Amino acid sequence: MAQQMHGVVKAVLSGDSLIIRGTDLSKGPPPEKLLSLAGISAPRLGNRNGAPDQPFAWASREFLRQTCIGSQVAFTVDATAPQPGATNNGPPREFGRVYLDNESLANIILAAGWARVKSNATELADFEDLSKVQRAAEEAGRGVFGSEGSSAIRQVRWAGTFDPGELLKQLQGGPPQDAIVEQIPSGSVMRVMLLPGFEQVTIILSGIQCPAIRRNEDGTEEAAPFSREARFFVESRLLHRDVKVKLEGLDKNGTIFGTVLHPQGNMSLELVKAGLAKVVDYSSSLCDNAPALRAAERTAKERRQRMWKEYVPPNSGMGEFQGKVVEVVSGDTIIVLDPSNKECRYSLSSIRCPVMGKEPKPWAAEAKECLRRAVIGKKCKVVPEYKRTFAKDNGPGEERAFCSLIFNGDKNAAQMLVSEGLAAVNSYGESTSSPYYESLVEAEAAATAAKKAMHSNTPPPRANAVIDLTLPTARQRAASHLGTLQRQGKVRAVVQFVVNGARFKLTVPKDNLLISFVCVGLRCRACARRDGSGTEGEPFGDEALLFTRSHCFQRDVEIEVESVDKAGNFLGSLFLPDKRNLGVLVLEAGLAERMGAAADRSTYGDELYKAEEAAKSANRKIWENYSEAQEAERKAEAEAVAAAEQEPIPDSQKQMVQLTLTEIIDGARFYAHVASDKSIDVLQQQLAATCVGNAPPFEPRAGQVVAAKFSQDDMWYRAKVLKKERTSVTVFFIDYGNTDLCTADRLRPLDPTLGPATISAQAIDCRLACLIVGQSDDGGDGQEAAMSLAAAAWNKAVLARVEDRQGEILHVTLFDAAQQSVNEQLISAGLARVEKTVPKRNMLLAAGLREKEEAAKASRQGMWRYGDIEEDESPEFGFRKPAPPASAWGKK
Repeated sequence: MAQQMHGVVKAVLSGDSLIIRGTDLSKGPPPEKLLSLAGISAPRLGNRNGAPDQPFAWASREFLRQTCIGSQVAFTVDATAPQPGATNNGPPREFGRVYLDNESLANIILAAGWARVKSNATELADFEDLSKVQRAAEEAGRGVFGSEGSSAIRQVRWAGTFDPGELLKQLQGGPPQDAIVEQIPSGSVMRVMLLPGFEQVTIILSGIQCPAIRRNEDGTEEAAPFSREARFFVESRLLHRDVKVKLEGLDKNGTIFGTVLHPQGNMSLELVKAGLAKVVDYSSSLCDNAPALRAAERTAKERRQRMWKEYVPPNSGMGEFQGKVVEVVSGDTIIVLDPSNKECRYSLSSIRCPVMGKEPKPWAAEAKECLRRAVIGKKCKVVPEYKRTFAKDNGPGEERAFCSLIFNGDKNAAQMLVSEGLAAVNSYGESTSSPYYESLVEAEAAATAAKKAMHSNTPPPRANAVIDLTLPTARQRAASHLGTLQRQGKVRAVVQFVVNGARFKLTVPKDNLLISFVCVGLRCRACARRDGSGTEGEPFGDEALLFTRSHCFQRDVEIEVESVDKAGNFLGSLFLPDKRNLGVLVLEAGLAERMGAAADRSTYGDELYKAEEAAKSANRKIWENYSEAQEAERKAEAEAVAAAEQEPIPDSQKQMVQLTLTEIIDGARFYAHVASDKSIDVLQQQLAATCVGNAPPFEPRAGQVVAAKFSQDDMWYRAKVLKKERTSVTVFFIDYGNTDLCTADRLRPLDPTLGPATISAQAIDCRLACLIVGQSDDGGDGQEAAMSLAAAAWNKAVLARVEDRQGEILHVTLFDAAQQSVNEQLISAGLARVEKTVPKRNMLLAAGLREKEEAAKASRQGMWRYGDIEEDESPEFGFRKPAPPASAWGKK
């Protein structure tokens, strides 16, 4: 008796023949058997060589396919016979019996009338049983015994006998077509039969490519790594299965690109997820799920799945960072200052702008200007993605780093340029393309359709010729423009080149001028020559150059021209985009010295004088060895006058109180309880007792004090309604100082005996005396100040000295566990700033804090890392004005 084996039906070749594969997948694609059912014969299917279908051949095959494809079966092999014309690549044909759910598959087919018992099979033991089943089907007129023989023959349009382009025109853009997958040469190529028209077409999966399998003339195969696994992955899921096919395009050989959809998913996406295919740019634009394919590919690469097991990311060792754009080299190349203050050059991924060069290509200048306006001087997210080496005519190749540049939160610089028609999308392969590639392609398509810029087939608008007044021969001409520039007052200009800390080349767009400009009354030390001669500069010369360059290079600025010198250099003041005077900043940083007479004649002479004096008193940079004897004497006199005007209270006479912090708003403001006061515990018990059980619906009004259930612990607390919205209410917990967002069902009227008129708010509003800090959510020094305050005082009973009381607000000096002043610690770390105006009684305290502040400035701590910010309160310099109360930490 033949041995019974088990397997899975992989394919159904006809109404009586099928391919069965093994069930053990641990060692890759399992062995297969081509098995014909012993004793029965079904109608033969036609082929592309001209043989037509026998009547009912297709229906017979379909019955068997739908009955057992993909099912587990048991089978025995009774005999083996070679296949006519078979190669050594396929399995030999064998005859046997197949059992589906313990029922003979031959009996199932005969009972449905889709096969006949062979007349020469009388030697079979079950011949009579098979004949009996056939007679019953014949009597019932089932299957091949029906009367529709001629109409049961399909008319097949075989591949190669018709124009696939015409078929694509008919079906493209319509609903997905029903189809059956007939053959799978490789993981991303398959031959399908479209229904109901019976068009046989070869489909290449759009957007992906599996490792190739090459079939030689002798029938053998040359398979790339993972190619057979990819083919088996598709075969086991799609071969001879019902699918939907979306026809999407043609390749250069006339083969159709398409997407194959199975009820359980998109096969292209599943192959990429499994690490058995890669995304290819040449066809990804045809499919509508390219972003999902790329996301799946990135995941497969990260997990090192299959074909990516040795994958090394092109941006290995190139983590993303926040950097400041300090120069725009061209429309697609920038220089960024990274967190270590190192300048890094990057090109934008997957795009190409017209080349600048000595003679800029059309739209090159417009692309550069568009990028400059968008990102210069801004903090941007830099996402390095890959590196490429470009060959040079002489010497070694040049390696360039490519990145995505995200600015203003979520704007992609490359996509902006492409959308404006100022850049084209390119591709260098699957490992060197932007993760935003599909968005770039869509933006390019939209720009092309709108005929923007370089897609308009017209040259850019011709700009007026720029009058170059920087040439040695233009000195007299420069003097002739002095009156025009003076009359205009402050004039917009763009810094094109920084010669040193106080000298520039600027363009004045309104008058189409290129001028040399010098900050009046300033002298910066000479910097090193940049011509490769090796000539060194004076001390602090290069530092002054970098300081000025970081503040104004390629920025839109304003200039106020006062005069012109004999060399044709315009003298005046330069104002940054935030309206600060650059000359004042350079002097305050100790990187320049005032030229007395010229500075005194300037409109801003007083400001320049004060800036220099500040740098001298702090011994900054060029003033590091400056004698402070006279300054100390003047300061002592000023302090004596101040001491005579104020009436300070000795520290020994000030109130000391021990506090427990309940909420930190920012680094200088918090709410607290008196550590020894237990009344808050009694209040909470009373409040819990009054809020037991259900309550009727309640609509509070803004400003009303209610009972509110806190979202984090579901306990009731007294709260003041700050703002009402349609579905929520913002409340402020008056006994703890934090806020929450509540729904109406978490609010109740407050018992009048527990109202603030009876029991005052238990949270004491405290401020660190004389301190100003940034907001706790600014992601910079303000947040760090809040963290430092929390580290010193959170979850601890701390000692506070009351310096002043303004209404219900206590201004205190806080002491940590080591009895060190937290106020001074924040100032010394550069995380806080001393108020400019303080009450007389606090002037001694403020003076001590200012000494700490000056030391922090001198050592460039915290907010002073980029210099003195006294004249500006912009967030980019680490400082914001105090904001309304907002929750940073909560007691509850």
